[in-house]
Amino acid sequence: MEKTKKVLKLIGIYLLNYILWTVVFVLLFRTPLFKGMDVLMYRGVIFIFLTGLLAAGTMAVLMRFLKLIEIRDIILMFFLICCVNMTLFTLIPVTVERSVSVFMLSYMEQNDDRTYTREDVEEIFAQKYVKDYGAFEKRFNEQEVTGTIEKNADGTYSITPSGRRIVKMFRTVAEWFDTDKRLVYPNDY
Repeated sequence: MEKTKKVLKLIGIYLLNYILWTVVFVLLFRTPLFKGMDVLMYRGVIFIFLTGLLAAGTMAVLMRFLKLIEIRDIILMFFLICCVNMTLFTLIPVTVERSVSVFMLSYMEQNDDRTYTREDVEEIFAQKYVKDYGAFEKRFNEQEVTGTIEKNADGTYSITPSGRRIVKMFRTVAEWFDTDKRLVYPNDY
């Protein structure tokens, strides 16, 4: 019974620590910290790593007062924050920022006083999302910032070795999970 109490107490500490630093992680996006970063993913990764360190630090402080916390709990807390929040961050905010589906549904919801043909929605997407909102420009600039493409002396662009490695990784993932191959082999379809 005593062992069960210790385990439940430790689970409670993990849970409270996780909730605290996850709330801080979300709130960091409302601050000017790293606001100049154009790539949401990079800003998120920095915040995830920072809050992971702070969560681990919290466990280190608690270790001084609670005998049931050990070094392994500090390490586990860091990885728990980083892994779970990276998964949630890439599944939700990054998807919201990049998703064609999110845009399409949001547009239709805000204009629900009418109906649309497929062609209407495609035209709205091309005009508003791609042209007005600069979707292509944003993604192209991200590739420059991340170093997957580079500008040549004549003003043209080329893929970098880093870009080639990423394409290879994407193709491997596409094979493993049997995703749409047109996106990773556009000339073959």
